[in-house]
Amino acid sequence: MKAVIQHEFGDASVLTYTDVAVPKLGDNEVLIKVAYTSVNYADIKKRTGNKGEGNFPLMVGLDAAGTIEEVSPRSNFAKGDRVIAFPKNGSYAEYVVANQQLVFKIPDCLSFEQAASMPTVSILSYMLLHEIGQVKESDTIVIHSAAGGVGSMLVQLAKVTGVGKIIGTVGN
Repeated sequence: MKAVIQHEFGDASVLTYTDVAVPKLGDNEVLIKVAYTSVNYADIKKRTGNKGEGNFPLMVGLDAAGTIEEVSPRSNFAKGDRVIAFPKNGSYAEYVVANQQLVFKIPDCLSFEQAASMPTVSILSYMLLHEIGQVKESDTIVIHSAAGGVGSMLVQLAKVTGVGKIIGTVGN
């Protein structure tokens, strides 16, 4: 299969499009044929070496959207299910493996392209608003970096929640 990997930290020029083996399933895992992936700021930090160590060759990518290709025994998923996932070893590949606890079905009305852009920013934003911040309609909230992935999703979720006043900050 084709994948985008890197053998050293650096800018986008360290990324290489190459052939690698299709990953093998472990217990409670699924194999996903990737339709789309996304690029998050955390992916860039990992690629440049600003987010921990790297075991090279390294594949980055937090989010994937695609179709279940293979499941482990007693899985809640079936071949052909449309899903988003947080793959265990990066998402920049034709096929990825993910723990089934980090895989979620998506509705047919949601395109793979739209779905791939959502997992990291949407789930984090939801947790920040509802679990950590416990935001209510009467609240005024300040969202720093409101133009970024998480910030822009926070603005949208806050609007849907009915938050009375949303103040956003941005850089230059």
